[in-house]
Amino acid sequence: MVVNETPLSPREIHVEALIGRALRDADGQKVGRIEELVVEQEDTDWVVVEIHVGVGALVERVVELSTLVPLMGALGKKLGKRFRVPWHELDLTDPDHPRAIVRLGELKRLER
Repeated sequence: MVVNETPLSPREIHVEALIGRALRDADGQKVGRIEELVVEQEDTDWVVVEIHVGVGALVERVVELSTLVPLMGALGKKLGKRFRVPWHELDLTDPDHPRAIVRLGELKRLER
């Protein structure tokens, strides 16, 4: 798959290998596991534009719970731990150990 080129990432990588990898922030703090890749079509290529990270992103990928989340109590809080990381904010110089180039507090949470 072709990916948006940034100074910190190679032009082509096997993005499917990123699923399940732990993502750390710029300070080395664990953000969560990469659970979903968001892609868009540009001309004839598919381009990764962002990744979704965290337990909630895994549940989001497996089953759509947007209407059930308010009824699930403590699980709803866990689902809130989902982050959206734009592709250009990733350092993939070592794809086995992906990092965000920003701090955890700067990452955007996914809305329920």
